[in-house]
Amino acid sequence: MIKIINLLPELLGTYGDQGNAATLAWRLNQRGISNQVIHASAHAEIPADGDLYLLGGGEDDAQIAAVELLRKNNVLQSALSNGAQIFAVCAGFQLLGQSFPASGGRIIEGLGLLPVVTESANPRSVGELLLDSTLGIGALTGFENHAGQSKFVEKLQPLGIVKKGIGNHLSERCDGAITDQIIATYMHGPALVRNPKLADLFLSRKLGALPAMSEEIDSVFTELHASCVARASK
Repeated sequence: MIKIINLLPELLGTYGDQGNAATLAWRLNQRGISNQVIHASAHAEIPADGDLYLLGGGEDDAQIAAVELLRKNNVLQSALSNGAQIFAVCAGFQLLGQSFPASGGRIIEGLGLLPVVTESANPRSVGELLLDSTLGIGALTGFENHAGQSKFVEKLQPLGIVKKGIGNHLSERCDGAITDQIIATYMHGPALVRNPKLADLFLSRKLGALPAMSEEIDSVFTELHASCVARASK
């Protein structure tokens, strides 16, 4: 049984990123792989024995509340020690880093799982985001909407090279970050709905090689991906 932990959906679900959990479950179901989606509420204990953890986007106060909850008992550190994989989007990406900005000029300490710092930026990064993946899976597409810009403080592999949009930072032309157990990005959309190859790659990082899926069954996602790439390329 593969446990998919959708973290703090009432705090980190601003831009529909909860669709990532549904997409992963669907792709596992189509392959006959038993799975369970657990919506880990802010009002309940967060399980540390999950296989796949998902973090979505959120506003300042929600992001701060989320990082404080996740800091308790070092739940994500425990999950990583147990072999979990994490997929983090926008606010979720930022809070995995060393620090991120908040209203009133505040700087909030992150979880320190990525060597990344986020700083306030003007203007806000809003619009289509088109990447050339560093993972060998071609173009990736999403929608970005973030006031902060993120910098690596140690060498990291980005998820992709920006072809359109801002991504992590205006001066760096890349988006996201990859470690052995974390994939992070600024792509909403939701990202794993728009990018089926990325969804399968994320699954394979935990499960190994996946059984093939019928092209006909998967066509709704591959056609959506092609349409989004075409739109962003204009």
